[in-house]
Amino acid sequence: MNTTLTAIEGLRVGHAQDKSTPTGCTVILFEPEADVACEARGGWPGTYDTHSIDVTKTFVKKHAVFLTGGDVFGFDTAIGIRRYLIERGLASATGVGKLPGIVGANIYDLPIATVDKVRYPDLGYLACMNASREPVGEGNIGVGVGGTVGKLKGIEFACKGGCGTTAMALPNEIVVAAIVVTNAYGNVYDIETGKTIAGTRKTDRGFIEFDEAIADYLNDNAPHHTTIGLVATNIDLSHEQLIKVAQMAHDGLAMSIRPVHMSTDGDTMFAASTAKVRGLRDLDRIVDIVGYAGAQCVAKSVVRSVKAAQTLANVPGWSDTPK
Repeated sequence: MNTTLTAIEGLRVGHAQDKSTPTGCTVILFEPEADVACEARGGWPGTYDTHSIDVTKTFVKKHAVFLTGGDVFGFDTAIGIRRYLIERGLASATGVGKLPGIVGANIYDLPIATVDKVRYPDLGYLACMNASREPVGEGNIGVGVGGTVGKLKGIEFACKGGCGTTAMALPNEIVVAAIVVTNAYGNVYDIETGKTIAGTRKTDRGFIEFDEAIADYLNDNAPHHTTIGLVATNIDLSHEQLIKVAQMAHDGLAMSIRPVHMSTDGDTMFAASTAKVRGLRDLDRIVDIVGYAGAQCVAKSVVRSVKAAQTLANVPGWSDTPK
């Protein structure tokens, strides 16, 4: 049974990464397009063309959403996606056809990534080529390869973050799913046990909680951080409803990452509807059901992202962290 984002009918997911740098990207392709919304709650977001899917906007049907490493350099991922769409006739390079609809967000993975050695257009194209409806890979894959968490004391005390994904089946044939790349300043908490499972490591075992080091944060020069992702559903929702789903998706980040949405975070969540199941849009409170399920999927995806991540660039993965 597929319990990842590709459980949603009408989309494919592809990863591409360069572990030698390490950085990468993840692309969600819609078949052929989907309504997309976005909500950025971190104080330092890095987004690509998300104004086009803001409130009251009309160019809200998109071919693709990308999640990339490389900070601003990662926006070149869109070049490769654009090439893929045009080559396959899914979009046009002229005004007489459907122009490529692409939105995205980046993470700041520069503490371990060497971006001047990476061609993000090639990674974007390769991710599209790799896109499939198979269960989505997790951990050190795609954009998750550069993810780290718990940087209160710098990268030398951090743990490996990564890519995680979860799907949930609801009544009336509703499916809700999420994909998240965790690259957080804060620690990650298992929502089922309430325990910290990744974050700023102590010198022996265990983790330093933010509450213990608030004074240190005032003089902290740690780099910026970002957790980004997407919640998708198979039911037909309006763009306004999707904006609400994107907003509620951030509840999942708050449940699993502490602290989150800081001034140095770029936390951004997308929401998309493939509209394969129709007739539910006008049900009272349908958006609450989808939004709640989306938040649960986000929180579980964050946990999965760190549990699947392996040690890389001297940053220990979950299985190598003393318990």
